[in-house]
Amino acid sequence: MRLRATALAILAGALLCGGCLFEPRDVEFPGGVVINYLAQDRPENVRENIQIALNNTDAAGYDRQIAEDFVYEPDGDTESAYPGVDWTAWDRAQEIAFITDFFNTVEGVEADLRFDELKTDWSGSQAELQYVYRIGVSEGGASVVYYMATVTLEFRLDGTFWVLTRWYDEAGGSEEEGGLVLNTLGQRRGLFATSGGG
Repeated sequence: MRLRATALAILAGALLCGGCLFEPRDVEFPGGVVINYLAQDRPENVRENIQIALNNTDAAGYDRQIAEDFVYEPDGDTESAYPGVDWTAWDRAQEIAFITDFFNTVEGVEADLRFDELKTDWSGSQAELQYVYRIGVSEGGASVVYYMATVTLEFRLDGTFWVLTRWYDEAGGSEEEGGLVLNTLGQRRGLFATSGGG
C-alpha cells in the first residue's frame, strides 16, 4: 500500500511539473563535459539540437533528432560529383552511419545552421525552415575546411516530439569575401558513400 502511494505521489509530481520526468536530460560525458539539449517541443529546437550535436560531435544527440522516415537530398553539384551514389536511398540508417563516421574522423566541428534565416513555414504538425548554414571542420592538423549551403529542413510532430524528416541542400553558399562558392556538406556524404560507407 505504501508503495502504491509513493508511485502515485511521483506521478502527481510529474504531472504538476508539466511532465518534467520526460524532458530531455543533459548528457554528461567522461571528464565532466555536459551537453545541454533543448526539449523537442518546437522545430527550431530540433534544429538547434542538431547544431549542438554537430558542435559537440555527439552522434547519439544527433540520432535523437532524426525521424524514422528521414531522407537526405543533395544539391546538383554534389549529385554531379558523385553520380554513383543512389541518393534516393539515403535514409535514416545511412545518415546515422555517415554522421558517426564523420564525427570519428574529424578533430572538431564549428556549425552555424542559422547563419542566415530565409523562411519559416510552420502550421499544425508540419514545419519547413530554410536557412543558410556554415560548418567549419578541422581534421588532421590542417586548416579548417568550410561547408556552406542554402538548406531546407522539414520537420514533423511525432507524438509529442518534433523530429527532422528531410534535409535538402539546395545549393552551395558563397563567402562574402572573394565570393568563393563553398561545397555543401553533401560532398562529405558523397565521399563517405563512395568510400564504402553505409
